Amino acid sequence: MKSEVPSKSLEWSNLVLGAGFICAAYMFGGLPVVAWNAGITGTLMVCCSAVALTRYGAWAEWSNLLLGCWAAVAPFLLGFGSAPVAMWTHVLLGLCVATIAAIQLFAGRQTDKPSGTRLKPGE
Repeated sequence: MKSEVPSKSLEWSNLVLGAGFICAAYMFGGLPVVAWNAGITGTLMVCCSAVALTRYGAWAEWSNLLLGCWAAVAPFLLGFGSAPVAMWTHVLLGLCVATIAAIQLFAGRQTDKPSGTRLKPGE
């Protein structure tokens, strides 16, 4: 496991997006399911990103990838897809977090490969 973050700016971006989810929880206070989902999801995103900033691990990126995917589909699974602002907030922020986490995972794999080494077919 590598302890260096592939891109700290991307990790900071996920932390800020997670904080945006926490702020959205207060904005959607009139919709309890939306507020709880945004608050819990955002808090978990912030925690994973903060830990990854101090000690990088692929588990933190996988967690953010799953949390971002959850946020994107939650409006439809939890039944608040009819509230357009809440739905689009979750979908857009969730897709951003998931995309950044996927980029981080890809970058982490690229830095783990030794330079100048070719893989044989089937490896």
